[in-house]
Amino acid sequence: MGMKMKTKLLGLSLALTFTSSAAFSADCGEAPYKQPMIPNGEMADAEDIRKARLAVVAYSNKVDEYLTCMDQRAPRILPFLSKEQKVRWDEDLAEVHEKRRELQTQMNLAIRAYRKSSR
Repeated sequence: MGMKMKTKLLGLSLALTFTSSAAFSADCGEAPYKQPMIPNGEMADAEDIRKARLAVVAYSNKVDEYLTCMDQRAPRILPFLSKEQKVRWDEDLAEVHEKRRELQTQMNLAIRAYRKSSR
């Protein structure tokens, strides 16, 4: 086997290793997909809203930690990824962020509904 072929096989092997979800998350842990429950603001009491808000803040902090870790990890991994894998990397991180934004929006709506119903 020639040196060029060995180099290609090593590159392919590294790319496959780095693209497995276990390898992606080895340093950063799994993406925080388990979101807290948001109460119905019209039915919730102040304690329900307070607990949910604290849970959303804690979840948001976990997302920040995860995204920061993955951003710091990117320079070591991205050079070994194909164009399609880089697109997937970006999409996966954007999805984590978007799910967090959706949760925060739901929490804000619940708070508004709670305030409106408790007047």
